[in-house]
Amino acid sequence: APVTRRAVNATLSTGISMHYEVLGQGPPLILLAGTSMDHQAWGFQLPAYAPHCTTVSVDNRGAGKSDAPADPSSYSAAVMARDTVALLDRLGIERAHFSGLSLGSAIAQEIALLHPDRVLSLQLHGTWGRSDAWFREAFVNPMTYALDRGDRRFAFKLGQALIMSPYYLEHRGPPPVADMVGRCLIANPPSEAGFRGQLHADATHDALDRLCQIRVPTLITVGEVDMNTPPRYAREVHERIPGSRLHLFRGVKASHCSLWEMADEFNWVSLDFLLNHARATS
Repeated sequence: APVTRRAVNATLSTGISMHYEVLGQGPPLILLAGTSMDHQAWGFQLPAYAPHCTTVSVDNRGAGKSDAPADPSSYSAAVMARDTVALLDRLGIERAHFSGLSLGSAIAQEIALLHPDRVLSLQLHGTWGRSDAWFREAFVNPMTYALDRGDRRFAFKLGQALIMSPYYLEHRGPPPVADMVGRCLIANPPSEAGFRGQLHADATHDALDRLCQIRVPTLITVGEVDMNTPPRYAREVHERIPGSRLHLFRGVKASHCSLWEMADEFNWVSLDFLLNHARATS
């Protein structure tokens, strides 16, 4: 059967309008992007995933075409988890596989903790369990400082340095990766309210002491040169989630955005995990 794409905005029971796109066929896979990114972040993954599952790529609260409430305190990983579960209810999806990058992984953690009956499997990419002083000082506070001074260019430059590899920063390529950076980080910036709200969610994320409650199959990945969520965070999450699997991307391109810079390996690792657990739960 042909694979078709649908783009929809839905008003949720949590009070926001959420944009999402549906592509593919098979068991549902919910894709949750990172801070300031929308559903386009998964552009290199969708061709690999769509023949095997129904992908639902989401614009989280504050990003893309979804609503961006003005109050930063109305954003948290738990609140955004409730948004996502409300979307499942709207779509009539009882249980799904979840994959989250960065802030999306924090949202996915909260979904697995607050609504374990809705989760078939969990993928946490570039993840962390608790926002410590280093995370706030290296990422959240400089971003907020730049926004306070109206300097979005500084925020972009810092963010790019943290999430992309030294190789990319040196060569600005290859062209498909540069195009993804342009589409996701330059051409489609979040609103200031959405950016501030998502940074608040980053700063306040704290699920570390509860992660031991997660009992679903879980894959954790991280790049060895990830400067935004260094591998120590992934190892900490791996140690807390019983039976979880940890994959370390290696090499000069193994950044926070390994899903772009190492798309072939990322797709193989994530799809292999997904298919193994999709067969087990079918």
